[in-house]
Amino acid sequence: MSRDRVRCVDCHEPIAADTRICPHCETVQPSPLVDVGVAVAGVFALVFGVVLALMTLGTTRLIGFLLLVVGFGLAVGGYTRHIDRQAERRAR
Repeated sequence: MSRDRVRCVDCHEPIAADTRICPHCETVQPSPLVDVGVAVAGVFALVFGVVLALMTLGTTRLIGFLLLVVGFGLAVGGYTRHIDRQAERRAR
């Protein structure tokens, strides 16, 4: 299989690397931009959560802490998923 071809996530048939819908089974292929978007949203939520947690009181502070935790999870999860997909593509 050449460098510009990958395998479908569902049927594992070889397809072009830039194909978003598999022509064999019509499964939508994952986009690396989704992982980056999740990581960016996580960083934004993390920063906004820190600001709320440090500068407010009461329920708003609780919301800030929750955003901090969720933002951290999204940022780390999106980034590691992106790294995993890159490693998987290199291994093929």
